[in-house]
Amino acid sequence: NVKQWYQRRVREKEAKQKEISAAVKELQGKRVIITVKPRLIIPDTNCFLDALNKIKKLVECDRYKVAIPLMVLDEIKGLCRSEAKAEQAGIALDVCEKLISTKSVSLLTSKGNLMATGEFKEARTGDKACNDDMILAGVRSISDHTGSQVLEDDAVHYTRTAVFLTSDSNLRVKAHTHHLAVMTVGEFVKRARL
Repeated sequence: NVKQWYQRRVREKEAKQKEISAAVKELQGKRVIITVKPRLIIPDTNCFLDALNKIKKLVECDRYKVAIPLMVLDEIKGLCRSEAKAEQAGIALDVCEKLISTKSVSLLTSKGNLMATGEFKEARTGDKACNDDMILAGVRSISDHTGSQVLEDDAVHYTRTAVFLTSDSNLRVKAHTHHLAVMTVGEFVKRARL
């Protein structure tokens, strides 16, 4: 029944909003400290288009596990049909497919689950903002699952083992508001001394 489904969705949204409000109230006035201990690297679409060689270097170094969000893969496929980015996206897609077929990388769902193959597809919205939100949802979920949060008197300490790589400034701001480890691929490669 559509009405029941809608009512359930409204209740779920209200419960989530209450949870967020309670968390914000608890954290107000506290310092936030984020410690990054990278084990899992999650590149955004722009990394594959603008820094493909650096991504390949990260995969080859074997110090980190690399997970490609399914939505990123879907965006790259969509860009293959674009006049402006078709060639670049085609090369990036070939590299992604090779890495997936050799199990050199994992795939990340918007729910934060890691998969070895791309047999599962997520619904593409066509709306860049919504796609970014789906990518960020996966990063948030796996960051919360693999990291930790410790609340002390005057500070909240987050330890993050998942690092989100993007040069999209809006997405970086959103990631920072969720206390995620985020940087450009260039910054990460420099810090990792690759």
